[in-house]
Amino acid sequence: MKKNLGLIVGATTFALFMTEAIIHFNMGISKKDPNHKFSLPDTPDLTRLALMVGLFSIMNGVIIEEVKRVA
Repeated sequence: MKKNLGLIVGATTFALFMTEAIIHFNMGISKKDPNHKFSLPDTPDLTRLALMVGLFSIMNGVIIEEVKRVA
């Protein structure tokens, strides 16, 4: 279980931050278009969001694993 901590943290971080990114995407559109209904970004934008969130999720998992190792 301990070896999988980084993976668990990374996956959890990805799920939460990806949800947050999509919510913020919709909040931004709603500022310009008050009639906007919740939607996912188009595929290229969703892919870029997922790659960026994924990169930082991996970094978060690695950092937390390292902090736990030295603490």
